[in-house]
Amino acid sequence: MQNFLTFALYLHIFAGFTALTTGLIPMFSKKGGKVHIIWGTVYYWAMFIVALTALIRFQMKLNLIFLSGIAIFSFYNTFTGVRLIRRKDNPNPKFIDWFGAGLMVLGSFGMLYFSYLAYRNDIVFYTVLFTIFGIFMFLLAFEDLRIFVGKKQIDNNVPLQTRYWFQNHISRMGGSYIATVTAFLVVNNPPYIPGLVVWIAPGVIGGFIIARTRKFYMDKFRK
Repeated sequence: MQNFLTFALYLHIFAGFTALTTGLIPMFSKKGGKVHIIWGTVYYWAMFIVALTALIRFQMKLNLIFLSGIAIFSFYNTFTGVRLIRRKDNPNPKFIDWFGAGLMVLGSFGMLYFSYLAYRNDIVFYTVLFTIFGIFMFLLAFEDLRIFVGKKQIDNNVPLQTRYWFQNHISRMGGSYIATVTAFLVVNNPPYIPGLVVWIAPGVIGGFIIARTRKFYMDKFRK
């Protein structure tokens, strides 16, 4: 069993490094082009392995629990980012979409539960982190579920610059990469940078970049 866990750790590190290095290629390549699709596929499966090995190595330690939660959060963004493309001509959800959103909701409840445990033990750092990411996970899945049940209407026949699938493909894949960068920085955190800054800063900076990227493509398509 120990050999298996060691192998899972090495595989986790390799997949994480692969995702970190290849994730930039589809971002800066022509959208929908061959390079974008090939390296986007590599990134997708690398993130799947990261999430799977994180769950395999799950332990009841707050730092490892949180890293497992981040892996799930990151892969759900990757998963839904790809599903948005595949469902652009037929937005009706399939079983795999419902299943993924349901797991994400359960994961968000788990994050909030561990936030409560951290609070009970006066661990402010993890109380804040579990709460923030738990809420993010829930809101992400809740938005998808509202669409699945018809509470939120989307129209993929509108002009390209305002299509839900296109704009949110950028947001989801960008969010996935932000989580990957965050996990990398946390594991290799220099002692002179406060831990909370390492956890929060990538999301703030990455969120700004995603917003600018969406605006760039909207302006480009209008022209």
